[in-house]
Amino acid sequence: MNLKKYRAAIVFTAFFSTVLFLVWTNSFGLRTALYLDTKIHSLNIQDGQVVQRSGQSYLNISGRVGLLADSIEVALLTPDKNFISENDWIELDSSPNLSHFNGKIAYPSEGWLKLFSRSQGAGYRRANAIQVGIGEVFIIAGQSNASGGSDTLFITQSNQVRTGQMQEDHSILWKQGDDPQIRGGGGSPWPLVGDLLVKTLDIPIGFINVAVGGSSIKDWEQGSENFQGLIRAIEASSGVRAILWHQGETDQGMTLEEYYSRLSKLIRDCQNEYQIPWMVAQATYADDQIAESVRKAQKRIWDEGLAFEGPDTDVLGSSYRDQTQVHFNEAGTHLMAKLWFEKIQSVFFEK
Repeated sequence: MNLKKYRAAIVFTAFFSTVLFLVWTNSFGLRTALYLDTKIHSLNIQDGQVVQRSGQSYLNISGRVGLLADSIEVALLTPDKNFISENDWIELDSSPNLSHFNGKIAYPSEGWLKLFSRSQGAGYRRANAIQVGIGEVFIIAGQSNASGGSDTLFITQSNQVRTGQMQEDHSILWKQGDDPQIRGGGGSPWPLVGDLLVKTLDIPIGFINVAVGGSSIKDWEQGSENFQGLIRAIEASSGVRAILWHQGETDQGMTLEEYYSRLSKLIRDCQNEYQIPWMVAQATYADDQIAESVRKAQKRIWDEGLAFEGPDTDVLGSSYRDQTQVHFNEAGTHLMAKLWFEKIQSVFFEK
């Protein structure tokens, strides 16, 4: 009996020693996976991301850090600074909770800033710096003319325009604001709208596009994949100025009451979770026809104050459409962008 216990103790000691060795040497990434370090593993803000500016002028920062870290410090620098002094570091979280940390830091100005972060444990461990744009963020929803249905891809002329592209794992990949806006998409007005906004505002502009080609208003009800995608985009962002809705071509045969009921419910369901304003376009043109019932429903949404008045893109007829007689051609996309810009500028930025 004693021999069995002795053998068991040897086996247990050997097993435990092996596990400790594998963890200590970070074999198979075990120490990292178990957060047994002081490393900053993740931040809620990505390199190149645009964050919605606010009147409070605070940047909310959260993430994961190793369990051996005692505190998190950050430094936020404007482009004119070429070094970090010890006085630039600000304590963000003095006591991370089971590897989770969060806090907020005042940002000195709008525009592009560099965010540095470090953890304190057995000395300091610094993370790579990231670039953050404090500016304006819009979420695009609707169908293919919103997601990008043009055969012509458009390239932004300004490095200030960025696109947050939704990925299969529901994360957002921030990139230069060129088309395509969605994975596998076509040309869209948003690089052009972004350039126009940069010219007037001179701050970073970000678009997150969750529009779905061919979708009906029926496909956006609460609980649907499209609705969940919209909510995930809001949650993955760091603030949103407005949701821009361009949809209606698929629903030409729908009655005024049905379209109004479905769109008003969609807006209310979204705003029950996040108080973000909507801007709704009049968009019904397909096969050289427009749907007056849907147009009236969209106007009723404006009149009742459920959304801001967006552009009327139905005025762009056959000569501005491609062979599908739904999607915009190159000239039509330029005019669509101009119409959207004028509404966004007048509603949100003209005092």
